[in-house]
Amino acid sequence: MDYLGIDYGSKFIGLAWGSDDLKVVVPLKALRVRSTEQVLKDLQKIVNERGCNAFVIGLPVHADGTQGQRVKEVRYFAEHLKQHFNLRIYFQDERFSTQTARMWTGANNLSLRQAKAKKEKGVIDSTAAAVILEEWMGESVK
Repeated sequence: MDYLGIDYGSKFIGLAWGSDDLKVVVPLKALRVRSTEQVLKDLQKIVNERGCNAFVIGLPVHADGTQGQRVKEVRYFAEHLKQHFNLRIYFQDERFSTQTARMWTGANNLSLRQAKAKKEKGVIDSTAAAVILEEWMGESVK
């Protein structure tokens, strides 16, 4: 099966594609959030091109495991996906995915200006989506 990993954000939605068959996860270009309708349209294009079978969405629980407002926003977004697409939706705890993505991209070693530029391009968001998807794929195999 092929999956689309999602790191939901209010400015950017990080994306990654993964395949069980190929045992690979690849960050994709992040989507800039302009409207829900535009995001759904952009996702439809990606799903059609990549042939995704399911979404894996990062759930931003707090470090202590409790759920806050951001979890509600992600679940609300997932409802839009469920209404628009006929695909399964899985949730993955995304604690520390952004920190891992910053390490993977080398953003921890960049100046504040360079790190901000990566963030504004959505590079870290899509790398975080890859982290989320890799973790979910690793756990779903068990």
